[in-house]
Amino acid sequence: MAGLDINSALQDWRDSVVKDVVSRDDTTKLAGYALNLARILAYPKLDINATLANIDGMSSKIAYVLKNKGISRPTQIIEQINDYLFNDQKFKPNTDDYYNPLNSYLNVVLERKTGIPITLSILYMHIANGAGFPMVPVNFPAHFLAKHIMEGDNGEIIVDAFNGGRIMDDYALKALLERSYPHQNIAMTHAFVEKATSAQVMIRMLNNLKSSYYEAQDMERYEAANEMVLAIDRYNPGAVRDRGVVLLKQGRTEEALEALNAYLEVEPEAEDADDVLDVIRQIRDGAFEKKG
Repeated sequence: MAGLDINSALQDWRDSVVKDVVSRDDTTKLAGYALNLARILAYPKLDINATLANIDGMSSKIAYVLKNKGISRPTQIIEQINDYLFNDQKFKPNTDDYYNPLNSYLNVVLERKTGIPITLSILYMHIANGAGFPMVPVNFPAHFLAKHIMEGDNGEIIVDAFNGGRIMDDYALKALLERSYPHQNIAMTHAFVEKATSAQVMIRMLNNLKSSYYEAQDMERYEAANEMVLAIDRYNPGAVRDRGVVLLKQGRTEEALEALNAYLEVEPEAEDADDVLDVIRQIRDGAFEKKG
């Protein structure tokens, strides 16, 4: 994978995604944002418009079937989308290589027909929206979901695109939460299934990539992804802390100290506060080599 000019990547990110994300919250554009993310970090020659046209073609096929069969009930529409995506097109969850960064690149997910909850959900939502069936993102803990909000006050239907478009009732949601956080007895609340913003979705995608890049020791892209989070939310606690870690690895100790102190100002009760304080003490004691 070619080297990355972080400053150019950040400017591109601000121009192509951040300005739009922070000025308005249009979750129907998530696929475009996700493709730009992939283009900036890994696929500079990616044709965004052509890739979106490919997805829109899937939407048109679904729309044709729905109209031809006279299908209008939400659960039946979901069944048709599921049949097309998972039976006809053979999209599937990547359970064998879940943490591979390729799973976070929507263009690769389209090519390989396998991905993780967030990328499969973004694809699912774009196809559904394009077929006239509105769906929005759900930032569920540890497992991204999507939902259709029914007209009037008739509730909502939550869908797990990672598991074949399964419709999630309260029992299934609670079971999913307990699998993700065993023995923690976290109460299931409606806050977990509220509509997510475009900014929240992009930050979650970038955090996934950060984890993958760190595992692969691709620190250049790890830093870029972290700065892309901060371009959306300059006070994002995890990104502020991780900027400090990156700066420390680069030997820029004074800047690292500033970032780590800023993290504790934002998150004074953080679980890792003691560890961060210990690093701050070591910096002040001269335990790290300064560069620059």
